[in-house]
Amino acid sequence: MDNTLRVWDVRPFAPKERCVKIFQGNVHNFEKNLLRCSWSPDGSKIAAGSADRFVYVWDTTSRRILYKLPGHAGSINEVAFHPDEPIILSASSDKRLYMGEIQ
Repeated sequence: MDNTLRVWDVRPFAPKERCVKIFQGNVHNFEKNLLRCSWSPDGSKIAAGSADRFVYVWDTTSRRILYKLPGHAGSINEVAFHPDEPIILSASSDKRLYMGEIQ
């Protein structure tokens, strides 16, 4: 794994180069990869949980990391955006759920 999050065009008859965007995460060792991703409802952000115990949130236009959210004591196995509010939820192998407000 190269610790990137890739957006693919999976439509039938899409151009041959189907990788549309690449989001770079932090450099990790073999065990610290991005695990699960989620799009914000408006499509402006994408978040990914990581085995390094952080949630990474990118701006989909600039592709830069907006937030690196700490708090968990285990790998983050799920992330989700609230459908109406600027809130992100993360679930970890530490058996905790965290909610955080983002801009």
